[in-house]
Amino acid sequence: SATIPAMKIVQVIDLLRHQLVRLATEEDFAVHDYVLLKNDHDKLVGQVVSKSREVSGAKADEGYELIEKLEEKDIAKYKEFQKGESERVEIAKQCAEELNLPMRFFASRSDLGGNTFSFFFTSEEKVDFRDLLKMLPKKVDARIHLQRVGARDRAKILGGFGRCGRPTCCSTFKVELESVPLDAARDQNLLTRDNDKLFGLCGKLKCCLLYEVGLYRELRRNLPHIKQAVTVEGKSARVMGLDILNQKVKVLFDETDVFDVFDIDQVQKKFSPQKTAPQNKPENPSVSEESEIS
Repeated sequence: SATIPAMKIVQVIDLLRHQLVRLATEEDFAVHDYVLLKNDHDKLVGQVVSKSREVSGAKADEGYELIEKLEEKDIAKYKEFQKGESERVEIAKQCAEELNLPMRFFASRSDLGGNTFSFFFTSEEKVDFRDLLKMLPKKVDARIHLQRVGARDRAKILGGFGRCGRPTCCSTFKVELESVPLDAARDQNLLTRDNDKLFGLCGKLKCCLLYEVGLYRELRRNLPHIKQAVTVEGKSARVMGLDILNQKVKVLFDETDVFDVFDIDQVQKKFSPQKTAPQNKPENPSVSEESEIS
């Protein structure tokens, strides 16, 4: 594939999400600066998240062009338009209810001049909102842009605090929201059954489950499988639990039905040709929720 040349970019949060935006000017931008973004239709306001830098192979959002840093008077005017967000959202909710549309509005943003208002909503299914597009501009006296978003983008726009006590990753620094598989939790020996702690404000599996799973999977390579036959100090046993980070194994001895925990270098695996894992299975199989060492 062709190599993408280095480009000078800046990370910006716009109406919806963090973007890597290509610079159209040599002007320096500081973190928290308000800037003007331009796309094919409107001029939008964004805020700088990280300083401009040369990035090789970066995938910048070609739909946006960063034009200039906003002056104080422009910022004041923009913030004045934003003061009416709650009122606009309430108007949109009332209009949708009047038209019997299953749309849950939760946020609104203005362009720089207050000529266009963007409304964000969630819905279980696609909605025909053509009648709403006729009604709403008369209520707010501006052009209207409606955008349906998913639960994760809703959390990204609204922000909030996670169980860790810090602002959510999606609303602060994450550019892309990757899909989080349940195996990311299982491979870290986390309980997956009836465990609300695994889910973020969006109701989906937390993005942070992906941060350390690579390390867990690497350390998991040295450990036996659950229920695998092993020998410890010359005695036959079966693996009943794993402590991946500390590289320890919980075993049940065959003859005495006694549980004990040992370092991995004290445990010798017994390999059975009949029980060899198929070749198409992942190298780092998931660990079941019953496998924790307590």
